[in-house]
Amino acid sequence: MPRVIGLTGGIASGKSAVSRILRERGLPVIDADTIAHEILATNEEVKQKVVTAFGPEVLTAAGAVDRARLGTIIFRDAQRRRDLERILHPMIAAALWQRAQEGDDVVVLEIPLLIEQGEHERVDLVVVVYATRESQIQRLMERDGLTREEAMRRIKTQRALEEKVAYAHYVINNNGSPEETEEQVSRLYQAVRGK
Repeated sequence: MPRVIGLTGGIASGKSAVSRILRERGLPVIDADTIAHEILATNEEVKQKVVTAFGPEVLTAAGAVDRARLGTIIFRDAQRRRDLERILHPMIAAALWQRAQEGDDVVVLEIPLLIEQGEHERVDLVVVVYATRESQIQRLMERDGLTREEAMRRIKTQRALEEKVAYAHYVINNNGSPEETEEQVSRLYQAVRGK
């Protein structure tokens, strides 16, 4: 089993940017969100459970799960979000760990809810990507076209980044320039690779 790095952060904190830099340096990154999308797109049983739980309005005209519509529902209702998590998270976790075992040396698991789901206890190193709440709000508004209120609602569905930092072995502060973030990721890479 390779050494497993758990990469987490909040919505729009910069996890994807950090993952991209690590990939560019040659580390394999397995993304929980990508696995969730794959499961929703390819697993008919899961899709039917989602339709049963959320209704046929979460399907596109072509019959695929409309992730944007589903997102709107779950970010407005904590109980419905937990319902979706019960359907998806066991399968996501199983796929993440199966793929992690296929690695040789070091593998990165990008998991937004790493700490909330208790997966931080299974990894060798916890890396938290940190950004201020205001940075998260602005990025979400720009990236997803959300109102300030919608952005804040989505951010509040996850544990505050300040709390996640308490679990971190390593923090990437993503409030500065892209170059500053890249320099921090480079230091993390060197520490992990021992170079």
